[in-house]
Amino acid sequence: MRFLNVHHAHENIARLTGALSGEYPSMNTIDRAYRRVISHMREFAAPTMSIRISFKDDAWGEFLVANQVFENVLEGLEDTPEHKRQLWKHQFQEALSYTREQFPDLGRLVDLVLTDVVLFSSKNKGGGSGSHVPGLASISPGDDWQVHDFAESTVHEVVHLNVFLADMVHRLYKEPADVLAEQNNRVVSAVKFGQMRPLDKAFHSAVVAPPLMLMQARRGETELLDKFRASLRECTDGLLDKYELFTPYGQVLVDELRVFTDSYDLDLVEESISGTKFAHYELAAG
Repeated sequence: MRFLNVHHAHENIARLTGALSGEYPSMNTIDRAYRRVISHMREFAAPTMSIRISFKDDAWGEFLVANQVFENVLEGLEDTPEHKRQLWKHQFQEALSYTREQFPDLGRLVDLVLTDVVLFSSKNKGGGSGSHVPGLASISPGDDWQVHDFAESTVHEVVHLNVFLADMVHRLYKEPADVLAEQNNRVVSAVKFGQMRPLDKAFHSAVVAPPLMLMQARRGETELLDKFRASLRECTDGLLDKYELFTPYGQVLVDELRVFTDSYDLDLVEESISGTKFAHYELAAG
């Protein structure tokens, strides 16, 4: 599943930065080149290094609230007291270390793709990300979240961001978002049982599941794998039913996802994250 592959992410980001800046970056310069390029695609420039943590009253927080970006995360929004800010900062940094130690290439993917995270206190717990704000994720932590919860939520949003980048380079769909949202192009969600969602959103609901299943299984938890096994398979059934709406590149990603849902082999997820066989995809001619 190349939408998880750290080598493929490097290739896509190199192609994106090369196309937009006219300079194809090396492995040593790709991080800085990526941050420079996405800084021109969003409201605020990316930090030159590391992942910047913001809150509701910081520039990114105020922008997201004012523009109602990630409305699901903003429902029941509250101020975050200082003691909770310090706790969440610590837990988030620990989550980055945890991911790097337990899943090194997944950690590399996070470090490459994510530049900013905004932590909110709100009613709805979880996260948000969007194609129009590359490098940025918002997270509303639960009151009882542990380090692994922060890690899994961060990986969840990074996979979304990585797929958005892949879509910028290769295009995933043959039709625009409004067509994909038409009733006859909706597909059952992989995580919201029975809910029909626009094709692109249904696809995104599916691609985030494999790495989270891996992360939970490696710490002895199989609830996610057990709970969503059937719905993830049903979602891929729906994606295959709408196969003609995907570009050749998008079809490759759907096929790779289906191989996983045929077996739920977590070794395949690890190979997908690190294996070089998922690294390359030829750019379409023209």
